[in-house]
Amino acid sequence: KVRNTLRYLLSNIDPETPDLNIEEVPGHTLDAWLLARCEELRVFVCEALNSYEFRKAHLALFDFCNDTLSSMYCVAMKDRLYCDPASSTRRVRSQAVMRHVAEQLCKLLAPILPHTADEAWRAMHGDEGCVHLETISATPTVEVDPGWDRAMLLRDEALRALEHAKETGVEKSLDAGLILPEADQNLEALGEDLKDLMEVSRLTFSGQHIRVEDLRSEPACERSWRRDGTVEERPNGSWLSDRDWEAVRGQDASE
Repeated sequence: KVRNTLRYLLSNIDPETPDLNIEEVPGHTLDAWLLARCEELRVFVCEALNSYEFRKAHLALFDFCNDTLSSMYCVAMKDRLYCDPASSTRRVRSQAVMRHVAEQLCKLLAPILPHTADEAWRAMHGDEGCVHLETISATPTVEVDPGWDRAMLLRDEALRALEHAKETGVEKSLDAGLILPEADQNLEALGEDLKDLMEVSRLTFSGQHIRVEDLRSEPACERSWRRDGTVEERPNGSWLSDRDWEAVRGQDASE
């Protein structure tokens, strides 16, 4: 599991991605949330290793790969990594954050999985690098929007609601929108990242309980499968959202 998580991170890191000052990652983004979790992991694992509590360190690393990354962050990032224009701000930012997290993981895994950690490190830094010669430094402090704590709780409820929606024929989460409680409208500040976390095509706020909106009657983007209300037939004959049409036009121009 750990190896596959590293493979996923490495496969989405573009060597041409410009360096990014981690401290400048906006606090309302899921990237900032991940950086904070990464720093918590570093502190916990280092303390466990220094106390010779190796099982605690091993379990923390596994849970981070399995839950924080694979089940949550990586799933939420798929849409932008695969469908955003290659140079889009949020795509480049997420790639830079994934690179930082991959580097931290390699350093923390080095005493436990020495060959896997060094193999992944060399994939990022070339054959002359060696993770066992690196020091484990802290992740720069990023101020994270406190709304993410509430968003994570809502996500669990939303996934249950989407599971129940399958009984009415809404099999895919991207065929649905979520109506979140009006009391949580302050979470709008989390922007598109909140929608990506919920894995749905649309988010609105109304009422007192989470509800699922069936969007199957609306056109789906042929590229991202989202039904975000901007999908229409384009000059090339494809049905694409505004975002995906921009990306396709950019690809055509570069060719």
